Amino acid sequence: MQAVNATKESGAERHFIGKVQSAVDPRTGVRQVSCEFDSAGYQPTLYPQLGIALPEPIARSLPKRQAGFLAGRYAAALALQHLAPVRNQDLQVGIGEQRNPLWPSGVVGSISHVGSVAVCAVSRRLDMDYLGIDVEVLIPTRVCREIATIVATRRERELLSDQGLSERVALTLIYSAKESLFKALYPSVRDYFGFEVAEAVELRLEEQSLVLRLTERFADKHKLPRDYQCQFTLGEHWIQSVTCGKFPGRANLKAVV
Repeated sequence: MQAVNATKESGAERHFIGKVQSAVDPRTGVRQVSCEFDSAGYQPTLYPQLGIALPEPIARSLPKRQAGFLAGRYAAALALQHLAPVRNQDLQVGIGEQRNPLWPSGVVGSISHVGSVAVCAVSRRLDMDYLGIDVEVLIPTRVCREIATIVATRRERELLSDQGLSERVALTLIYSAKESLFKALYPSVRDYFGFEVAEAVELRLEEQSLVLRLTERFADKHKLPRDYQCQFTLGEHWIQSVTCGKFPGRANLKAVV
C-alpha cells in the first residue's frame, strides 16, 4: 500500500499518528487504510485536533481505549475521503448502542485495531452489502491451547494444519476470519453470534482465501446464504482478514446503515 500524509501537522499529532497506508485491495475492491499509533503520545485534545468526535461512552473509558478508538476513526476518515458518496459529507463515523460503527449513508465499512495498528475498510453500498475487517497479533501458543476448542473444531484446525500452517497461525487465522465475518453480518442480523455459528470449510492457501460456512439453523433464521469468502493476509507477527460481498436477493435484507 502507498503511504498517505496525515492531514494535521502539530507536534502532538506527529507523536501519536505514525505511518499511514492506503490502497484498494485488488482481491476485494475495497479501500483499506491503516495507521500506526503510539498510545504513549495520546491526549484527549487530539480528538478536536484531528477532527474526530469523542463519544461519551469512549470518554468514560481508559486512555488506552480512547487512543485505539481515535486511531480507528482517523483511519476511517481518511478512507471515506476516497468514496464518492461521502466526499462532500461529514466524515464522522458514529457509534451504535452496541458500540458498533455507524457509517454515513451509502457506505459499508469496518474498523479494527490491535496493539499499535488501526485498520479500516470501506466500500460503496452499491458495490458491497456486507464488509468486515479484523487484524490480530498471532495468538501465543499457551493461549492457543486454552481457547482452541472455543474458537474452532478439530476438523477446522486440521483443515489448516494439513496445509502446513502452525498451530498459532491456524488458530489466529480462524479467529480473525470469524471476527471479520461477525463484523460483516452484524449490521444485517443484529445478533451477537459466536464462533460456533460458522465453520472454516475450505482453505486456498495460494490465494490467501478461507471459506466460512454458517450453520443451517443460523442461516435460515436470518435468511442468509451459508458460504462466505474471507481474504486474509499473513504478516510475520499478525494476520488480517476481510470478509465482504453481496447478498443474493438483497432487497429482502434491511441492513442498518
